[in-house]
Amino acid sequence: MTPFLINFAVYIVIILPIAFWLYRDSRGRDFSWIAWTFVPFVVFFISHLFLGIFVLFIIVGTYFIFRPKGLLEKCPHCSKSIHPTLFICPFCRKNAKKECLHCHEPVPWEAKECPFCRSRALTDI
Repeated sequence: MTPFLINFAVYIVIILPIAFWLYRDSRGRDFSWIAWTFVPFVVFFISHLFLGIFVLFIIVGTYFIFRPKGLLEKCPHCSKSIHPTLFICPFCRKNAKKECLHCHEPVPWEAKECPFCRSRALTDI
């Protein structure tokens, strides 16, 4: 097998899924998704095959350390996974939370009253 075919196979099997996962996760957390999506491609193309894989795993580990922590929730409009602290969905650009008109805190979309002040005055948008 030629080195080109080996590199291409590694590209398809390892780099594309990692890049796709980094895109989805960093976009859902609104965390520099453009940079994190293209890092695997850059690392792979500027380094030797095995060194590139090693560096790629170091980069993914770095991503896990610095990304915003927490489980992702579904956007009430587009159903994509987003970080629960986000007020606006980074995918569909619609409000993912309501705002309490009394204390101005973000409230989960499905809530009927504010969990902070117990007010029922919530935005409808």
